[in-house]
Amino acid sequence: MEKLSSQQAGTLGELLTVAKLNTLGLAAYMSPEGAPGHDVIVVVDGHPRSIEVKTRQFLRRPTEITRWPVEMQKKGQADFFVFIELDLRTMSPTFYLLTNAQARATFRDYIGGGNCYPPEVRRLIRPNDFSELLPSAARVETSSAIA
Repeated sequence: MEKLSSQQAGTLGELLTVAKLNTLGLAAYMSPEGAPGHDVIVVVDGHPRSIEVKTRQFLRRPTEITRWPVEMQKKGQADFFVFIELDLRTMSPTFYLLTNAQARATFRDYIGGGNCYPPEVRRLIRPNDFSELLPSAARVETSSAIA
């Protein structure tokens, strides 16, 4: 088995994100090709929110993924980031939804680019938790149920 090209993996990740959000009852759409700063738009509480999607793939275990490259200079205005670990054996995605502030907390800047690091993301975010995108009333109910 071979890895997908970066472009194929990126497009697949964006499509998987839109599909996942729509299955959760959210209105989500692919941004126009080349839209600056984001890949997906989702409507939350009647307001459009931008999402930057970063997909990395692995053949045996998620720890093969050592970074999610992010160009904060270009993409840093997105409302949310979705980092995806794509298991190529099953084509199963694991999603990590981060707010802009959470993504910045896991970001390390380098000349010419930067990365968000999976161990930090995994410590900060529960996989496949999309509660940040639920309508306000549902977030309050979810928080009360957890407490």
